[in-house]
Amino acid sequence: MLLELAGRHPLLRRDLVVRSAEPGRLVLDARRLAFASPLDLAAAAAYVHTHTGAGSSITLLLPASPDVTSYMQRMDLLEALPHGTHVEGATPGKTRYDRSTTLHEVAHLRPDTADAIGGKIGQMAIRHLGTRDGRRVFKGVGELIDNATSHGASTCGAFIAAQAYSGKTTGYRRLEIAVCDTGVGVLSHLCRNPAHTRIATSAEALKRALRPGVSGTQDKRGNGLPDLLSGPGGTAATRLVLRSGDGLLRTSRPRGNTAPTHSTDTSTPVQGTWSWLRVSYRS
Repeated sequence: MLLELAGRHPLLRRDLVVRSAEPGRLVLDARRLAFASPLDLAAAAAYVHTHTGAGSSITLLLPASPDVTSYMQRMDLLEALPHGTHVEGATPGKTRYDRSTTLHEVAHLRPDTADAIGGKIGQMAIRHLGTRDGRRVFKGVGELIDNATSHGASTCGAFIAAQAYSGKTTGYRRLEIAVCDTGVGVLSHLCRNPAHTRIATSAEALKRALRPGVSGTQDKRGNGLPDLLSGPGGTAATRLVLRSGDGLLRTSRPRGNTAPTHSTDTSTPVQGTWSWLRVSYRS
């Protein structure tokens, strides 16, 4: 199988570009990648580990753009790939500067690492968004982490990456975070609850998961995903993208407005759930 990463934000699009390759081999072709977000990196790590667990050999074709390759290397994507991954293409030098206040490199998210990772991203949010707004956003980040380490638990684990923007050039203080797990997916999780066994598609399951009180358990919980949109407060512009199975959901909440939601089927399913959250405040 060959998964092509081309252009800007390729994994935010409705359909993944997948082609046939040698049996038992996964090729991640990033040669035409023009821009990578935390989602592209965390999801690539999750996707590769899923196929490695199934016995596939892995090849990564690095971007032709030195800047994009440098970003992928700086965000530790190469280190996050399974041992034995074959990498083709030139990598820049290993000069490394501390960017801990603006970047959280791709990391393996497990129950034993979740608290430490969440704490670091919380500090990043507060530094760039301020104490009040940073704490609000951190609550939503905690929901994504909790979902990945509980509902999305698997032998491959989950992967997380984040980046903060000061707003000096864009006019918006912003935090982007991606959490991508390799678990059972939203549809299978919700269908564990008898109240949701009639859900037939992943797209429907993703839309249902945004309703308050909906959960795959019969416990009194399930407000996690709805809180991702309301938690940052009325002055934030929030965008959430979820991909699970063969479903994709996009929703956004402009400042103080109701979030329009669009859920659709996709041509290529993924294992687990990929989440991308972007929260912006006007500087």
